[in-house]
Parts: sequence; C-alpha cells; structure tokens
Amino acid sequence: MATLDVIQLIEKAKMAYNSENYEMAQVYLDDALLQNPDIPEVHFWRGKVATTDLNDEVIETAIGDFTQAIELKPDYWEAYFERGKVYLYFDRLDEAEEDFKKVAEINPNFKDVYSYLAQIEIQRGNDKKAMEYLSKVSSGGDYKYYYNLGKIFLNAKSYETAVENFTKALQDNKYLVDGYYLRAKAYEALGKYDEAIQDLKSAATLTPEEKKFFTDMAKVYFKKAMKSADEGDIRKSADLFIEGLKINYNLKIDPQYEKILEQAAKDALSKKEYQQAITYLEFAERVVDNRCVDEMLPFEECQRRKQEIKSLMKEAEKGLPLKERILKKLNDIYAK
Repeated sequence: MATLDVIQLIEKAKMAYNSENYEMAQVYLDDALLQNPDIPEVHFWRGKVATTDLNDEVIETAIGDFTQAIELKPDYWEAYFERGKVYLYFDRLDEAEEDFKKVAEINPNFKDVYSYLAQIEIQRGNDKKAMEYLSKVSSGGDYKYYYNLGKIFLNAKSYETAVENFTKALQDNKYLVDGYYLRAKAYEALGKYDEAIQDLKSAATLTPEEKKFFTDMAKVYFKKAMKSADEGDIRKSADLFIEGLKINYNLKIDPQYEKILEQAAKDALSKKEYQQAITYLEFAERVVDNRCVDEMLPFEECQRRKQEIKSLMKEAEKGLPLKERILKKLNDIYAK
C-alpha cells in the first residue's frame, strides 16, 4: 500500500509532467521509487516521462517501466495502452497489437484504442479490418468519424488521405481545434507550409492560450526559410527566419543556416537598404547571443561572431539619415 508521502510525490510528478517539467517529474518519481518500489503508478509515470524523449537509448527503459507497472497490477490497462503506443512508434506492430487488444479486453469502453488497432491494420494493408475497428470509435459520416480516420492516416504517414479526412471533419465542425492542428501536421509533412501555417493560425485563433500552436507555427516558418535558402533565395529565407523568431524568440536556427541573416544584411547593404540591413543584423545578434548562452560556445567564437555583426551594423548605421541614426542610438541606449 502506498504511503501518504508516496501518493503526494506521485501527484507532484503528475503536475510537473502536465506542466512539461519532465526533469522535476523524474526527481519526484525517483524519490517515490526509493520509498516504495512496489507501487505500480510510480513505474507507470516513470514510463510516461521516458516517452517524452523516445530514442533508442531510452526506449527499453520506457517499456521496462510500463512492464513493471503491469506486473504489479495485471489489469492496469493504461500501462498496456502506453506500452502499446511505444511499440507502435517503433513499428513493433505485433507487440503493439497484443497490448491494444489487452486494453480492449480489460476496458472495452475506451474507444481510443480502436483507432490505434485500425492504424496497425492500415499499415499492414488491411483496410477492411481497419474500418471495422474504426466503426467502434464512432458512427460513419459525422465529423468525429472523419477526424478519427484522419488521425489514423496521419499516424500511418498517409498524409494526403489524412488531409482529405480532416477537411471533411472541419466542414462539419469549423470549431474543431485539433482538426486544424493535425491537418497542419499533415500539410507540413507534405511540404505544404503555407497551408500548415494557415491551419495553425486558425487553431491559435480558437485557442490562443495553447502555446504549441505558436511554437509549431514558428517551426514551420523555419522550414520554409531553410527551403528558400536551399533554393538560393537568401533574402526570402532571412525574412522567414525573422517571422519565426518573432513568434518564438528562443527557437534555434540550424548552424548550417545561421549566417543567412548576415548574408541577407550584406545583400541589403549592397543595395543601400540600410534600415533593412539593420533589421537582419539585430536578429542575427539575438541568434548568436542565444547560441552562446544555451550551447555555451567557446568565448573566442562568440566574440568573433559578435564582432562580425557589429562591423556590419556600423556600416549599415553610416548609411542612415542623421535623424534615423540619432533615433537608433537612443533606442540602443534605452534597450540596455
């Protein structure tokens, strides 16, 4: 039996997990494990935390935690469900199917599991069987039906079909926030970045307090920027990176593309577009500052990069009319 202290630690871990403070959740759970290693909920939530960073190094840890929870509580259908999702993520379809069927056996009223079973059948090419599972989720023809079907095709990486079904769902329910969000994911996978951004804007309009819509929007702008850079359109790439940074100041630019802003500034200088060059360089400064702090780059490298930007900034400022130069100096003073 769990003591009051262990129960409180689990609750604290759940709150930290829901706040995306996974490191703190792990601390609470490790403490709970030391106090009592025989509480299934401790192992379950340790598995949940591990799944936030799924890779080959931690996958067996997550599976092991869910398995330990099941051994301590054989009817722990939530643990079967989470372990099944891990198996599915790594294309271990037979093991995933076994866990999902166990969920359906223990708790047949938990409809979400049938969507995952349908996804497995789609990946195997068994569309008819997939539709049988899907019919358990909702009746055909309503927006929930098309929404769930869209999720299945999205998870199965059938992105065009996912878009078609999310669109049908949204035609029936224009307030379906997750429909916009998941359709944006499908568009993004297809490289249709403008459509993805529009859907993320729609989702953000409906639920402006949800930060992930804005974070994902910024990331899509970055993908557009990288595509433009690869195509040789440096100025457009820089403009798109700036759009992303305006949404999420802390988003990191891949080092391969990091100097795009400076290259765009040089192009602007060559065309005597001094104010635009300054804008590019101001964002370049932010990017370098973030990397120096977050990635702890060598001091010499940070200073060299900052000096390069400052030299370009001085050149750009010289080109400004006197009044604008004074205003910039004042802004710089107050910014400090």
